[in-house]
Amino acid sequence: MSGSDDSQREAMPRDTNHSSASRRAFLGAAGAAATTGLAGCTGMLGGGGDSTTTLRVTAWSGNYGERFRQAIKPIFESRFDAELEVNTGWNSLLAKIQSAPADDPPFDVTVTCEPIYYNGRNAGLFEELRYEENIPNIDNVMQHYKDVRPISHGAPADGAPLTILYRDSLDQPVETWSDFTSESVKNSAGVGVDGGFWIYPLLGAGVGTDAAPAANELYQEQHHEQLINTLEEWPITGWANSGTDIWRQFQGGTIDAAQWYFGQVYYDMENHEDVSFSMPDANAGYMDNWAVVRGTDKRTLGEEFINMLLDPEVQSKWSEDHPLFFTTEDMSYAGDLGEYLPSTAEEAQNMALPRWGELADYSEKFSNTVKQMKTN
Repeated sequence: MSGSDDSQREAMPRDTNHSSASRRAFLGAAGAAATTGLAGCTGMLGGGGDSTTTLRVTAWSGNYGERFRQAIKPIFESRFDAELEVNTGWNSLLAKIQSAPADDPPFDVTVTCEPIYYNGRNAGLFEELRYEENIPNIDNVMQHYKDVRPISHGAPADGAPLTILYRDSLDQPVETWSDFTSESVKNSAGVGVDGGFWIYPLLGAGVGTDAAPAANELYQEQHHEQLINTLEEWPITGWANSGTDIWRQFQGGTIDAAQWYFGQVYYDMENHEDVSFSMPDANAGYMDNWAVVRGTDKRTLGEEFINMLLDPEVQSKWSEDHPLFFTTEDMSYAGDLGEYLPSTAEEAQNMALPRWGELADYSEKFSNTVKQMKTN
């Protein structure tokens, strides 16, 4: 994810790369996707009185948006008598909604992550979701994902674990978040991290600090000094706003290791033969909650679209184009993705996801800390 320092840029991860716990990336099959049939395209009429047959959806910029359009647009248009317009963005989603007339939003449905979801919900920028009426597939979602944060205004559909990238020439592989303070990494060119969305490097540092389970150091003030000390111990030499930035830093010799996101790097690993990835068993990640924008005249169609995203068949098909984790119990990952991504509640609980409601009081402190690190 990537975001601004001040507001976490309302955003989310961008292009990424990742790897699996304590093992080298299995590149040969990285792009191979199992063919999953999509049955049950019903040709449902969406919109319930909506004035147009175009649903405007905002997805994350970068390869997330490209893969989302490739996977989801044809499914939606085969199931509904409507067109899907996919726009992309990340750093001004809430500002765009706030600046538009209350009854004429710039898009109908949007992806959100924390803190965008928290801030947008509290500002009244999202419609309350009518699950019983239009989103019965919420019952397919693992209870753990529904418990991470309130789902009243956004349904949890997808996300990605954090991933460690490292150069093969390092003395030792970088396999856990505590390895970012190892002598091998400290003696390297340095580490690249997400320079906008500070919560994700902090989550990785929290897992590596291990003062509290599941990176709970972020929410317990008595651990903040130790958590900040751990992050400051990382030899950070690259601050990135996208996966493209991370790859350029590797190529330019600025970094030899990095924190990034599995969903945006795994299918691209074969293009970087001198870099491997690790996915620690104890890990962190981000999760997307999909929301209907306040004032849209396509509220019903928007909810039906979100319901479609929670269909296990759709999520299975989606994984062929995009190596995200998905939230429903009965979806099946394409290819070898199941080796790396959580598919059970127990596996999901090993991935620390941000709980902004518990973090909000401390966000200014952490934001200022990262700002100081970036200017030193």
